[in-house]
Amino acid sequence: MSHAEEKRLADETGGPWPGVVFSLIDGFVWASWPGTLTTIRLGPCETVTPMMRDFLAQSEVGERLLNGTSANR
Repeated sequence: MSHAEEKRLADETGGPWPGVVFSLIDGFVWASWPGTLTTIRLGPCETVTPMMRDFLAQSEVGERLLNGTSANR
């Protein structure tokens, strides 16, 4: 990827790295990145989905702790 393409992607995504694209193909979850040929099979959908949900829940807890807020307030 050229420097100009990297800059364009950074401008479009708001950061130096483009976002991850998740795909479901034949029951498996795959991760890829715009502008690259790299694709990684993460695993079966029924295994990856709960792990992704757990990650998102942990991220939300971390954000609340950093911001000093609680879900019970």
